[in-house]
Amino acid sequence: MKPIWHLFYKEWIKTRAAFFGTLIVGIGVVFYIFIGVENRITLMGAKGYTLYMLYNNPPVIYYGLLRYIPLLAAVCIGVSQYAPEVAQRRIRLTLHLPVGNRTLVAGMALYGLLLITLFNAIVLALFCYKNSVLFPAEVTVPVRETLLGWFLAAYWVYNFIAFTALEPNRMRQLFYALTGIVVLSLYLYHVPFHGAYSTSMPVLALMALLSCPLVLFSGYRLNKGER
Repeated sequence: MKPIWHLFYKEWIKTRAAFFGTLIVGIGVVFYIFIGVENRITLMGAKGYTLYMLYNNPPVIYYGLLRYIPLLAAVCIGVSQYAPEVAQRRIRLTLHLPVGNRTLVAGMALYGLLLITLFNAIVLALFCYKNSVLFPAEVTVPVRETLLGWFLAAYWVYNFIAFTALEPNRMRQLFYALTGIVVLSLYLYHVPFHGAYSTSMPVLALMALLSCPLVLFSGYRLNKGER
């Protein structure tokens, strides 16, 4: 197990700045959102603002700034983790550690997914806590469902960054990147009402889950010297 912990430590050194930087941005955005919400509640009253938010057409998506925060975290963590490996050919050295290549690639991907999960848990928990203090369940439940769709996008983005970065063939890289961007739009489409992802959540979660093993395929091709 020691080589895996050493691998995790190596990945942490590469990604810690990206993690803490995006975490600070995410927490800052949450506080910024609720400063605006509290100002409107002061002006309109809690009941008046809640009714306005629920029944206004189009709906008031007061949390819209959070749409791209998980995406930002996934991009920063994924790029900081894989760009040095590919650009500086470090991945070749990593694959020569005394551990199976599949285990090493899976360990790198697992580390990234755990870091994104930690980021999502902190930012989402903070938002949901402050949201539950100000609004009733009729607001907090559908808002949480919408946010979960956006936070699931972080897993899809990270997996495709890893999948694309380790692919040795340039044309395949381009195809993978375009495919990832097209599918990503399903996670980030315009929200026409609160709770817009409630019916599609299982499909989005399944897609994010099924994208996790893709990095093993690129890692296998890289290790075999495919072109």
